[in-house]
Parts: sequence; C-alpha cells; structure tokens
Amino acid sequence: MVSMPSLSTASMRRKWQVVSRTARIGRDLISSRYEESRLPGGFRPNADDAFVAAAYFSSDVHSMYQLEQWLWPFEQLRDALIGEGAGDAPFGILTRDARVARHIASLTDLPVRFSRLTAGLEAFFSTPDLSAVFYVNQATANFQALRFPAPAHVHLSHGESEKISMISNQLKAYDYVFTAGQAARDRITSTLHGIDSEVLIDVGRPQLDRAFSVPEAWQRFAAEAPAGPTVFYAPTWEGDSPSMSYGTMATTGAPAVAELLDAGYRVILRTHPRTGLLRSDFARALESVREQVDAHPRGFVDTSSDVSWQLDAADVAVAEMSSVAFDWLATEKPLVMIAPTDSRAEVLRNGLIDRAVNWESASGVSLVDRLADAADRDSGSLSAHYLGDTSPGSQIERFITAARHVVAARRGVLGDG
Repeated sequence: MVSMPSLSTASMRRKWQVVSRTARIGRDLISSRYEESRLPGGFRPNADDAFVAAAYFSSDVHSMYQLEQWLWPFEQLRDALIGEGAGDAPFGILTRDARVARHIASLTDLPVRFSRLTAGLEAFFSTPDLSAVFYVNQATANFQALRFPAPAHVHLSHGESEKISMISNQLKAYDYVFTAGQAARDRITSTLHGIDSEVLIDVGRPQLDRAFSVPEAWQRFAAEAPAGPTVFYAPTWEGDSPSMSYGTMATTGAPAVAELLDAGYRVILRTHPRTGLLRSDFARALESVREQVDAHPRGFVDTSSDVSWQLDAADVAVAEMSSVAFDWLATEKPLVMIAPTDSRAEVLRNGLIDRAVNWESASGVSLVDRLADAADRDSGSLSAHYLGDTSPGSQIERFITAARHVVAARRGVLGDG
C-alpha cells in the first residue's frame, strides 16, 4: 500500500498556508463587497467637502489598528484648524475598504469617506482647499493618492520601530516624513541616500499624550490577583517576509510566559493584531499562550483597544521589535527586548535591541535574570534619543505645530496663504 504524504511535512504545511491565505483573501473580498453594497451614501466623497487636511488609508480590516491610533491626534489637529478659521470640518478620512469606513466612523466624529474606485479618489482629492494628506503605513495603494500634486503628502507610519520597513526608499515619495525623534532621523538619513533631511520633522509619539481610562477588567484583576511586580509582555507578529520576521512567539512565547509566572510576576499579555495571519504555527501559539495566561491567577490577557494604560500599570516590559517597545521608552521603566530567532530578520546594528537589555532564548540565560539586569539600566537617555521631550502634552503639541506648518506652507504655494 502506498501511504499518502503527511500534512506534517514542511512542504505540505507551506501548501496548506497558501490555500488558507487564498481562502482568507477570498472571504475578505466577499465581505468587503457586501459591506460596500450596504454603505450609506453619506460615505461617498461629495462636493460639499471642504477638507484642509486629510488621512488616506488604503489597507483592509486586518490593518485598521494602524489608523485607529492616529484618530485622537487627527481630532486634535481638526480642533486646531477650526480655531484658525478653517471651517467646521477641516479634516477628513478617505478609506478604500467599506468595512474600514464603517468601523472607523464608529470610533470618531471626523468625517469618513469611502471609495474603492478611482472616480471617488479623484473627487476626494479635488477638494480645492486640501493642503495636506497623511499616510499611516507604506501600503502599495498609497501611490494612487500620491499622484495628486496639489496637497503635501506626509508619511507618519503607525509607530516608531526599527523594522526594516521603517527605512524603505518609498519615504522619498512623500513631501514630508514625521519622525519620532533623533534616532529615526539618524536611521533614515544614514540609509536613504539623497533624502533631504529638511523634510524630516520630529513629533515624538503624540498618541502618548492622550488621557486614558483603565479597563474595568484590569481593575478587577489588579484587586484580586496575587501580588507581584507586573510585566507587560508584548510579542510582535510573524511578519510578511523573511527580513521582517522579528516575531518569536511560536517558539519562545510559552516558555517565556511560564518562566515569568513561575517567578511570581503578574503578566499582561498583549499580542500583535496580525499574529497568526500568515503562519499557522503563530496562530497555534497565539491560542495556546492566551490560554496559558488566562488560566493562571497572575495572568491577564489584554484585549483593550490601544496601548496606553498598560504603560502605567506595568513595572517592566518584555517586548519584541514593534512600536510597543518604543512607546514604552516614554515611561523610562525597565525594558527587555527579545531578539529575533530567525537569522533572516534584518536587525539594525546599534539599534534598540543592542542599546537595551536583550534576551536570546537560545543563550541559556533566563529571562528573569535579564529583567534584573534591565532594572539597573538608565532608560532616560534611551527615551530622549528615540522620542525627544515626553513631558505631558509636548508630543501632541509638536505634531499639531508640524502639521499646521505643512498646511500653511502648501497653502502659500497654492496661493491661498
């Protein structure tokens, strides 16, 4: 009898991942078209729009978190523009996925528009006063909007990090790049040959200035769970290419959590929204580690909407290469970075993994020992290098000042200043 090949072989696993990914894309397409058919007409770009500034988001629902974290800074910019006499609704958002439009509209009072087609894109960008457009990622479809010459195009990214995507040559396509601090400026100018340093404007991480509320679930947990120092454990996802494979959850997640819990730490687990999207081993690890944390009296699975209260609640962070690690720097509390286990991941030399205390799972050194090492490090200098001034209100002020400068400069060029 001839035996059938096992699905456990690497070849069959890769084939299954391709089939699974294709099926997901198909489901997403059907879901998006269905939502588009139900979307009210008010979501369409219209002639009454008088936006002075806008955000453009072409990605799907799996990346909505990238836009969500910028809603509050955009709302503050809207208020500043209104104060300058720029009308009642000077800031709008254009999405290219109907599901995204519906969801984002439920989170903000900023006008949200949708168009999958080029005609709607042209209508939105035909708003005569539109002077600045902000982009929160490097999506390929950004280039459909970048072809419009009138407004200034500003790249924000959806968080500070040293992933290889943060130094893409695509940044040269934008009129301005808002950077978090000196580290980002140095990283870009030393890598992207020919980029004009004057287009780089440091704004910090304005999201960190938003007032936050503590979830009731955490308040109950904090009151009832056994005492102990709190670790904010924030692993990243598997990445969409070998060079971006910074995540290690599939191999280090379970043992790291077990070690922390056994040592008496409380653990706040916050996983990346895209974890398991492209690799089944990460999907399995996600489910397993969540169950592991949830079942322990000192474990808390964080499902809240953003990264904010955790920075205050935790005593130390264990993170991988993602924006969470860099946001944590603002606290000036101990940080341990988990080094990638995939040798293909492109790690910036003398970056945060080198500057902070790092843990390599194969080193034989315990994670708990590295936490003790981190407690002896000065985190203030790291915070200043990556984020600049993080005193309350300073980062959102820098963002609004920079955005107003861009708007005023472009309106001057267009003859409206």
